[in-house]
Amino acid sequence: MRFLKLIIVLFILTVTNVLFAKSSKDENLVITPIIGLERIQKLQPTVSMKTRTVFGARATYKLPITSAEAEYTHGQDSSYDAITTTTYKDVGDKIKLGLVGSASLGEYLTTFLRGGAQAGKTTLTKTVSGASSTSTSTTKVNPYLGTGLSIHLMQVFSLTADVTAVYKPTSTPGLSDYEITPSLGFSLSI
Repeated sequence: MRFLKLIIVLFILTVTNVLFAKSSKDENLVITPIIGLERIQKLQPTVSMKTRTVFGARATYKLPITSAEAEYTHGQDSSYDAITTTTYKDVGDKIKLGLVGSASLGEYLTTFLRGGAQAGKTTLTKTVSGASSTSTSTTKVNPYLGTGLSIHLMQVFSLTADVTAVYKPTSTPGLSDYEITPSLGFSLSI
């Protein structure tokens, strides 16, 4: 079942990328849709990890030495606590602004570094017996840094793997201060 879900998500990504990825006439501006999975920590109804679908868009503008990027993603999930008959709806929005530098390592390989700032806001709606209460987190801006590798195959297909770390300081410094997001994606050029 998990494999089938992965195949469906990959198919949707391919179709979306082919239909909606747009470049400007001189190829300076590239707008790419984002559809993916995000793993988040849930605090209610119990502390746990949950995977949810995210969607959004990324705009990259090529400058002479580097590229500027802007990215927006939206994720939403819900959970139900049968013991207290409480429904929780969690909505997260994130915006990233930064720079991307890339280097070609031959005809088939490109590596890149990205960095900038991410702003995020979370809204939690709790419903008990038909009565709802909503709490919204304060918008926080945190720095991010990432790296990745693209493998170009058959002139029309690229496979990309990257990892991005967002620094979110806590009261106990360490690896828990970083939200680390690995991703794997691909694109088709027509």
